[in-house]
Amino acid sequence: VTLESITWDLLSPTETVDDLMQFLMLTYSDLRWNEKAFNSAKDLFRSNWDAVTKSLEMASADMLVRAVASDDTRFWGPPPEVIENLDLDTVKEELEKQLCTENLEINIVGDFDMEEMEESVFKHLGTIPKRDKPEPIYQQDIIDIKPDPSRQHQRIELPDDQKRAIGYLTGVAPNRWGYSTENPNCKEHGYWTYDGKEIKDKKTQERRKHPMFATACIELIEKMVSTELYSLLRDSHSLVYHTKFEVGVNERLPTNDWLIVINSEHQNVKRAVNEAAKCLRNIRFSPHMLTSAKRSVQHFHETESANDAYWLGYLRGMQDDTIPDKTEKASAEYYDVLNEISLDDIDQVWRTFLTSEKDVYTCVGVSG
Repeated sequence: VTLESITWDLLSPTETVDDLMQFLMLTYSDLRWNEKAFNSAKDLFRSNWDAVTKSLEMASADMLVRAVASDDTRFWGPPPEVIENLDLDTVKEELEKQLCTENLEINIVGDFDMEEMEESVFKHLGTIPKRDKPEPIYQQDIIDIKPDPSRQHQRIELPDDQKRAIGYLTGVAPNRWGYSTENPNCKEHGYWTYDGKEIKDKKTQERRKHPMFATACIELIEKMVSTELYSLLRDSHSLVYHTKFEVGVNERLPTNDWLIVINSEHQNVKRAVNEAAKCLRNIRFSPHMLTSAKRSVQHFHETESANDAYWLGYLRGMQDDTIPDKTEKASAEYYDVLNEISLDDIDQVWRTFLTSEKDVYTCVGVSG
């Protein structure tokens, strides 16, 4: 479950797919509710809450999320007192609102007979009564949340038998298609641009008009920033065991986040976090970095394409009219777009990532 969707990842041998389709049909059309299962679910949430408060990684991340979301409960796990006050009828009503058929998307990957699969889908899923999707798709206030500046830099200490340390840094980023509340006019001229500024060069216009343009730039930025951080913090300063930079998965919401995770030692973690923040502010992308990132990203896709999970991610959202840029034709041209990306493209998209001192929020966690 994410802010944007509920996803069911179901694995099944080919010979039992028909049973799986029947299970989904019953879930959407005849879901049974009982108090015993509900109480078991509440117990599970309580256990998860205990795990968060005792885990260095999860407790630190939870503290950071609360600061960035100003304690909005939609962004972090509900505490035991909230779970305790829930009743079965309320939960049933809210969940059934989400199990609608109008925006139900089905993606199937594997070794199967197409005719048999279509017959199974129509026989079972085709009988689910129609249920309209909720309006609106998301609440407007979810993208208007502002972080709490009084908690911009936090620290948490937990008891543990072993000394460990972790650092998190986060800030605002565009979504995976380049849309951002910080850059609302990005497609004003029919092609991606920063701050709505018109581009005279026709070749650049054509490149930035492609739906996969921003997606390719963001994936290249992830790779280049991760490599630069590792080189600086690990190879040059020996401050970390490992570090990575990644961008959130939002595709529908016109906002997103970037995140840096740092695994380090007690005496180094604070400095590592500070150096990572400086790196983001001062990074300069080079032709060598871009060429290396293109090879790395293409190799990743070629390697992962042997896995079913990769293709499910590739297909997810392609039938959804709230993600108009994600089409089969556009996705098939991804490598061509990737190889045409220029340094100026990267620099322009990078400007939509908020990395200034006032925009970066951090949390350091130590144990032992």
